[in-house]
Amino acid sequence: MSSVAKFEHVSGWGATLPDLTVQDVSDIAIDADDNVYLLYRDLSAVIVTTPDGTHERTLGEGAIGHAHGLAPAGDGRLYVVDEGGHKVRVLDAEGTVVDEFGSGPTNPNGRTVDRGYPPFSNPTRLDFASAGGFFVSDGYGNSRVHRYDADHALVRSWGAPGSGPGEFRIPHDVFVDSAGRVLVCDRENDRIQVFTPDGDLVDVWTDLRRPQGVVQDAAGTYYVCEGAWRAGHVSPLHGTVEPAPSRLSIVAGDGQVLGRLENDSIDESPGFVAAHSIALDSAGNIYVAEVCATILRRAGLQDTITCTAVKKFRRLG
Repeated sequence: MSSVAKFEHVSGWGATLPDLTVQDVSDIAIDADDNVYLLYRDLSAVIVTTPDGTHERTLGEGAIGHAHGLAPAGDGRLYVVDEGGHKVRVLDAEGTVVDEFGSGPTNPNGRTVDRGYPPFSNPTRLDFASAGGFFVSDGYGNSRVHRYDADHALVRSWGAPGSGPGEFRIPHDVFVDSAGRVLVCDRENDRIQVFTPDGDLVDVWTDLRRPQGVVQDAAGTYYVCEGAWRAGHVSPLHGTVEPAPSRLSIVAGDGQVLGRLENDSIDESPGFVAAHSIALDSAGNIYVAEVCATILRRAGLQDTITCTAVKKFRRLG
C-alpha cells in the first residue's frame, strides 16, 4: 500500500474485549510498555490491554464523563479530555481522579462558534510537549489550541473560527512531533496545520480528507486517520464533494502523501467507517479506533454492515 512501509490487517484483534462491533472507541493510546488504552465512549471507561488485545484492567468508570481523548503521561497518570464536561481530568494508576481543570462551557452558543473562547468548550484531544506541559485542542464548541505548563497553568491560546491561516473549523486532534512542532487536525477544513509551540504557523497540509488523528513513527513519517465525506457534504476547501469513505494516509514531513490504506466502500474488509484516532506501538504497528457504531446508527446501516471499532495493522517492513 505504500512505498515507505507495508502493513497487514490483524484479524480478530481484541476479540475478548467488550463487544467492539457495537461500541464506539473515541481514542486510542499506547504507553512506553506497548500497553493499549481504549477510550470506550458508551461505557465511559478506559480499558487497558496488552499488545495482543488481552484485557488487563479498566479505569475511570463513572469518573471520566463523555470523554473524547486520552494521553498516558508516562508516570502512571492518565490525562482524559472530557468533551461533554468541558474539562481535562487526571487519573492515577488506579483510575482515581486526582486533578481536573476547566470551567466550561465558555462558549454560551453551544457548538455555534462565533469567535475564539477561553478553555474549554467541548475540547477534543491533548498531547504532551517535549519541554514539559501540554497542548489541548478545543474543539467542537471552540476554535482554539491552548498551551499549558506542567503545573496546569494556561500559557497561551491561539486560533479563531474560519478557514484562513491559523483558523480552525473543529480542531479535532493535537499532536507534538519529534521536532516539537504542534500539528492540529483542522477537520472540517480538510487540512492539518503545523505550528511552533508558540502558535506561529509554519506549514499547512491540504491533501487530506477530514483528518481526525495524526501520529509519527521513529523514521519521521506521519500517519493520519481521516473521516468520510457523506452525501451532500460541502468542504470549505474543496466545495461540494462526492461521497468517499474513511481512510488512513501516510504522509512525509512536508505534507506529501506517500501512500494510503483505503477501500472503495465501507463494506470491504477492513472497511473503515469512521476512523477517529490512531496510535503506533514501538514496533511501528498501527492501531486505529473508530466510532463506527454511532455512524452506522445515524445512517440506518447497523443491521447491514459490521464494523469493528479497533483495528490493528502489523508492520511488515
